[in-house]
Amino acid sequence: MNRSREAWMTTFAKAPLAEIECHWATISPPKFEWVRRPEVGMIMLRGRIAKGDAPFNVGEATIARCTVQIESGEIGVAYVLGRSKRHAALAALLDALMQQETLNGAATVTSIVDALNERIRETETRVKRETYSSKVDFFMYGQGG
Repeated sequence: MNRSREAWMTTFAKAPLAEIECHWATISPPKFEWVRRPEVGMIMLRGRIAKGDAPFNVGEATIARCTVQIESGEIGVAYVLGRSKRHAALAALLDALMQQETLNGAATVTSIVDALNERIRETETRVKRETYSSKVDFFMYGQGG
């Protein structure tokens, strides 16, 4: 299991808010201060056709972001697609808890990350299966009639 900060922040951003809420209810919320209250904004999505091609603007996406500092000093940050300020706040708090040195907080949050990752994998597998079942292959077998 990947335990990097990037990996767990991705998990908190991808996980459905309802799942995070269920797990959040099982832990003792830390005391914290807002560094940046949850807010909604826009980001520009950029892409490129191939590795060497110049990047271009694909479009915009709505995001919610938040930064908190828990009483033990860790700073949690979150950027979440969509408009859910609650999702961004919980993701930032969980990010801060994951950075704690003590096993008490981090071990609990680690089990939450594992459960959320499993749920994300199940959802992605289901979506891939549904998408593959509707796949249509088009082949051309020569020119003319």
